[in-house]
Amino acid sequence: MSLISIITPCYNAAEFIADTIESVAAQTYPHIEHIVVDDCSGDGSWEVIRSYGEQVQAVRLERNRGGSHARNRGAELARGRYLMFLDADDVITPETVAALVDALRDHPDSIAFCDWVSLERVDGQWVQLPREVSLPDSDTDLFRGWLERRWGCPPCAVLWHRDAYERVGGWDEGLAVEQDTDVMLRAIVEGVRLRPAAGGLALYRRHGDARISVCNDVYSERRILSQVRVLGKLLAKLDLGDDLGEYAQPVGMLYHQLSLLAFQQGRAELGRECLRKGERYAGRREVSKTLAGRLLARVFGIEQKEKITQTLAAWGIMTGRRRRFVELQRSRAGSAAVAGSPEQN
Repeated sequence: MSLISIITPCYNAAEFIADTIESVAAQTYPHIEHIVVDDCSGDGSWEVIRSYGEQVQAVRLERNRGGSHARNRGAELARGRYLMFLDADDVITPETVAALVDALRDHPDSIAFCDWVSLERVDGQWVQLPREVSLPDSDTDLFRGWLERRWGCPPCAVLWHRDAYERVGGWDEGLAVEQDTDVMLRAIVEGVRLRPAAGGLALYRRHGDARISVCNDVYSERRILSQVRVLGKLLAKLDLGDDLGEYAQPVGMLYHQLSLLAFQQGRAELGRECLRKGERYAGRREVSKTLAGRLLARVFGIEQKEKITQTLAAWGIMTGRRRRFVELQRSRAGSAAVAGSPEQN
C-alpha cells in the first residue's frame, strides 16, 4: 500500500490548524505522513502543531516566505508516492484520501480530484455556500473552461501522483495569489490527466483576511497581477504566437475583465496593457456589470469611464456594487495596516 504525503502550509492559523490535523488523522487510508510547514507564524500556530507530537512531521521556517515556498519545502521532505496540499484551514472527510488513491491506482502521471464544498463562517457557524463553479470535466477543454470561469478545484480536493507533480515543477514562489490555479493549469497544459474520484469530500473554508488563499477576492490588486502573470506563462507555454485560434475570444474577454479591475485599482498602465491585449484578441468589449457602466464605457472608453465613476463615487453617487467595492478597499487597507509586512500564504 502506497504512502501518501499530505503537506500543510501554515501561517497564523492557530484557530484552524487543529481541525486540519485531526481531519488527516481520521482518514480511513492507513499509510499517511502529514508534513506541516509553519511559515514563521506569530499567533501560536507552532505551539498547536507541536502539541500533536509524532502525529505530524512539524517544520518551522526561520522567516516568512509565503505559501508556495512552504509547499515546495514540504514536497522536498515528502516520501510518498502521492502528494496532497491541504491548507491549514481546510478539512477533508475520513474517506477522502482512500477515494482519491483509488482514482489514481494504475494511472501514473495523473491527478485525482474529489467533490468539494465551500464553507463560510456566519455568527460562529460554518454555512455551506452554493457552488459557483463546476467540477473539472476531463472530457472537455479544461484550459478554455478556466478562461471562461466554468470550473474550479481547490488543492484540498486534489491528489497528485508524484510523477505528475515533478513533471510540472512545483509551486511558483513568485506568485502572491493564484498559486493553486497556476500549478493546476501548468499540469493541464503539460498533458497531465485529471481523474475524478468516486467518493470523498473536501471542505474549503472561507473566513475573510485570515484565509491562507485570497483567490476568492476578485478585487484584489495582488490577484489581478497574479492572473496576468499566470495567463502570460500559459500562453507562452502553449506557444501559439499571436494566432490563438479558438482561444482568442476567451483570452481577450479575460484581458478585458482584468483591464476593468486594474483601472478600478488605479493601475492605469496595467489596465492599458490588458486592454490592448483584450482588443487584439476579442475586439472592443464592454464588460462592466451595470447597464450605466457599459454605456459609459461605450461612449468614453473603459479608462475614462472608470475615472468618471470614481469621481461620482467621491461625491457619494454610486451603485450598490461600487459601494461594496469601495468598502472592501477600505477594509483591506485597514487590515493591511494591522497585519504588517509578513507575506500571507
